Amino acid sequence: MSQLQFLSAAEKRKFDLPPVFTHKQRPAYFTVTDEIRRTLSALRSDTNKVGFLLQLGYFRHSGRFFERHTFRSRDIKYLTKQFNITEPVDLAQYSPSRMAQHQIRICELLGWTAFDADSAAYIARHVQLQAEQQIKPERIFTAAVDFCWQQRIEIPTHHQLANLITDSFNIVESAWLEQLETGLEPGDCEAVDVMLEAADGLPALLGEAKTISQSRQTKGIKKNVKSCLAFGRYFAQFESAYTLLDLPEKATEYYATWVKKATLAQLKQFLNRWKRYLHLLAFIKHQYSLRQDVLMDTLLKSTQSAINAATNAEDRSDLEQRAAQKEAIRIVTKARKSAQHVLDEITAITRNESLSASERIAKIEQLLTDYEALQSDQVRETLQQSELFLEQQTDTAKTYDELEKRSVSLQLKVSPILKALEFDTTSSDANILAAVKYFQDTDGLLGKSAPLDFLSPKEQALFPEDETLRISLYKILLFKSVATAVKAGKLNLRHSYRYRAIQDYLIPLEQWLRERDYLLSMAGLTKFADGPTVLAELKETLDAKYRWVNDRIRSGENEHLRFDKKGTAKVRTPETAFSEDGFVGQTLVDNGIVSVLQVLREISQICNFIACFKHLSPKHHKLKPNDDTVLAGILGKGCNIGVHKLSQISQGINQSTLKSTVNWCFGLKNIQAANTQLLQVMDKLPLSNAFQHEPGQLHTSSDGRKVNVAVDCLHANHSFKYFGKDKGVTLYTFIDERHALFHSTVISASEREAAYVIDGLMQNEVIKSDIHSTDTHGYTECIFAATHLIDTAFAPRLKKVGKQTLSSFSSKGVHQRRGDVILPGHTVNRKLILSHWDDILRFMATIKLRYSSASQLFKRLSSYANDHPLYKALKDFGRVIKTRFILTYFDNLELRQRIEKQLNKIELANRFSKAVFFDNNQEFQDGSLENQEIATACKVLIQNAIVLWNALYLSQELLNTKDRDEHDEMLAAIKSGSLITWRHVNMQGEYDFRRIAANSPVFDLGKILALQVA
Repeated sequence: MSQLQFLSAAEKRKFDLPPVFTHKQRPAYFTVTDEIRRTLSALRSDTNKVGFLLQLGYFRHSGRFFERHTFRSRDIKYLTKQFNITEPVDLAQYSPSRMAQHQIRICELLGWTAFDADSAAYIARHVQLQAEQQIKPERIFTAAVDFCWQQRIEIPTHHQLANLITDSFNIVESAWLEQLETGLEPGDCEAVDVMLEAADGLPALLGEAKTISQSRQTKGIKKNVKSCLAFGRYFAQFESAYTLLDLPEKATEYYATWVKKATLAQLKQFLNRWKRYLHLLAFIKHQYSLRQDVLMDTLLKSTQSAINAATNAEDRSDLEQRAAQKEAIRIVTKARKSAQHVLDEITAITRNESLSASERIAKIEQLLTDYEALQSDQVRETLQQSELFLEQQTDTAKTYDELEKRSVSLQLKVSPILKALEFDTTSSDANILAAVKYFQDTDGLLGKSAPLDFLSPKEQALFPEDETLRISLYKILLFKSVATAVKAGKLNLRHSYRYRAIQDYLIPLEQWLRERDYLLSMAGLTKFADGPTVLAELKETLDAKYRWVNDRIRSGENEHLRFDKKGTAKVRTPETAFSEDGFVGQTLVDNGIVSVLQVLREISQICNFIACFKHLSPKHHKLKPNDDTVLAGILGKGCNIGVHKLSQISQGINQSTLKSTVNWCFGLKNIQAANTQLLQVMDKLPLSNAFQHEPGQLHTSSDGRKVNVAVDCLHANHSFKYFGKDKGVTLYTFIDERHALFHSTVISASEREAAYVIDGLMQNEVIKSDIHSTDTHGYTECIFAATHLIDTAFAPRLKKVGKQTLSSFSSKGVHQRRGDVILPGHTVNRKLILSHWDDILRFMATIKLRYSSASQLFKRLSSYANDHPLYKALKDFGRVIKTRFILTYFDNLELRQRIEKQLNKIELANRFSKAVFFDNNQEFQDGSLENQEIATACKVLIQNAIVLWNALYLSQELLNTKDRDEHDEMLAAIKSGSLITWRHVNMQGEYDFRRIAANSPVFDLGKILALQVA
């Protein structure tokens, strides 16, 4: 493979040229310490001194060295003036050997490692780990540069890095191809070739792969079961090959996606047959795992629906019988009172010492005679019926009766699924696994020997040995137990993306034990390697924080904090001035209405994000789509218009070309890369950065927005509050304080958003969050632990905090001395944390090195019925971090106001989202999660384009304002509002792509980047 091309020519030049310093930056980067001064004193010529300082300053900024002919003349002039050098400096006399010596010295002074064969191998290993996951080369390039900074390794040139990345991809793919060539039996090769030609082989599978039924009706389920079994047969046929080919999950998905989009003819064009086999085997494995997940989703939801229906029926029955219950209770209560009255009278007569024994007996006999006279046969019968009725109402057997009624309809849906699922025998509970295997082996035709050990003793009592098995009841209890066991991590699928055992998602234990220090270094976790040291430092800071906060409460300095009678802390946060629209919105509206197509075109002129929409196959990199076709696809997807409809209401767009472009170029990674292009420009804009509260510290936030799904959708859920009788999903979006939307994903409306926080924080290379805020539903103790270990301060909004929320390392000491206001609720289990510290590090390294996503791990780990030891340890460690934050939150009004302001921005962004995603009643028209993710990414791209356009326009207005007071007044007005405003953008109407875009950019980016906003 020739060298991969992932940067434009301009980007390459920029990377390989020294930085352009402002007059304020030069003194900082060219500052001379005592040690540097001693080094300079040993240099004889002025040329060598200037050359040394130039290399030092550029290295401080960029972490790398540059060719001498690229050194900036302004920097040379600055240094000659600083050192009073009167003679001209000729850097042609700065010899390469002298430059190399100086580079070694600079690395020594700054504590960096030179780029040599050893460090190149070290970087290559880091790159290769990502190449194995088939991460896009441009992302690997950025990650490699970041890795060099973290490890303090001299950053190589673009050419050297590109060669490293290209070699890594070649090495990785060559290794897989070699495994296939040496490991595939001739019979396997023949079977793959036959599959390509057979009518019921690959052509049929390609057709199956195009769609997955999102319906939970019997017909849709049968279709999914049939296709799963088809892929399962091929998977089983090549299982020996999969044992040899240890293909990572991301790589499997990459190759499989190509096959799904390709035609049979395109697949046959591979000259290297082993590469064709690699694509095909990945396709089969991916589709089989994906369909196992789909079937499990259907089983879980169908079973839960049946259980809910049984519960609701029971509740309705109880409601309908409410009057009869009250009457029965009245009759029984009256009888009890009457009997109690007789008993009380008898007791009084018996204890009356003034009466003789015979008198007592006579009175008691008379009393009983009178009582029996009142108890007619009808009264007794009514009482017996009432007692029997009440017994039936409290009999738990009716719960099982209701379940049994729904068993047959559930069997039609779930029985074929349970037969098609393949469970992991090594990590699943033996009792439930035995019951499932029996069900599969007998094809659901159960006999008296059906296993009962998976049932509770109470449920086992429903199936006496001497009675005929209640098959319908048994089956629904089996389905219910399977669903419970899967959710609890006691029953795991063998081939799956979402339902495997937790250990299958982590870095393999053997690899971890063998390469622990190296993996920690790669993941940037070395400083957390020693658990006792980490906890000791946290204990010290937590103790100090308790003292500080308590002292301020006792002294009355914290006027916004109060405690109720139960000891619950409540803090008041006065509002800060924040205008969502105001001056910014009015200024933009006054300028005139612009079409969303014009916004996208003008932003593309600034950062050429359209270039990111590359063909999925590297072989077709020259097949660049037309710019207007890409913009049409973005609008069709991002505005929820639909590709077909947009091509009909537009001028200058070919429907067939548009569909082909969307199919091959609108992968999620491409759209995210396009968004990254916009974020990079926003990151550099002085006006955008003016919204940052503290320079060098970026505050971000995330929140979810509920969206209806108008079609069948397996991951959509009911929520009467948000969807009424319909179903929907949650769009979970991230924003920074500069109004850049840097991540968005689609999750089930019933899922807790906290599991996805870490995904969003680690998804983007441009936005590095220092503080992240969510609402109360966006955090757990585990998220506090994870954010601490990725060096992000987690700062959710809290409404009230009970004492049990707080923690300490010890129940003795500073926290509970007499007079303290705040008392910790419980003690952190330090022993538990340290005993699982290595597991915590392995868990976090898995996330940071992208072996598995954080959401996958957290969802699987939190599902265990009895908390997994690792989960308990993470929670306990997270409680320490959470307690430290809560104490700060109590005490720091400015922090609370910053959190409120940042959460206001994400709420505004959610309203902005509705305005962009306007068509089709703002409801998803596609039930596929993949297509919903693509539509959401396009929507975010449009949002960011509008925000960037707003920032550029306002920057230009500031540049055109010559009066300093007017400039400062305008800047203050802009900063008091938000760049998220869209009243001036026409989202709807006819889209005319025939109009040729202007060649020259509307905005002068060079001047805008130099804008002074301080």
